[in-house]
Amino acid sequence: MNIRKPLARLGFVTASVTLAVTAWAAPAQAHPWASWIGYGQPNDSHGVVCFQDLFNDLWWKTGYHPIAEDRIFGPDTDGAIRAFQQWKGLRPDGIVGPATGTALLDETRDNWQGCDYYIPSY
Repeated sequence: MNIRKPLARLGFVTASVTLAVTAWAAPAQAHPWASWIGYGQPNDSHGVVCFQDLFNDLWWKTGYHPIAEDRIFGPDTDGAIRAFQQWKGLRPDGIVGPATGTALLDETRDNWQGCDYYIPSY
């Protein structure tokens, strides 16, 4: 009986399972090309609506009000970003960059629904 084939299969299965479990258990991260959000920024509509959606999960903590999830960056979204930043102790510059994005994703960990792809973070 040739033992090499079963050992090779066992090694392949073990490696595959380890890779799958590691990928599943790893925390989600934004992709390096996630556009920043704010005045003077690219304001990708997916990123804007993701911020709006995630902000609406915690607006009451910030002292601001719920905002429209309309994919449009404007004064209300800017105000929500600044309120969130002030609540988290960040500089309220109105821009969702990596620091604000990371804080937002940390606060809304259970509700990302793919938004970690569009929100800049570390």
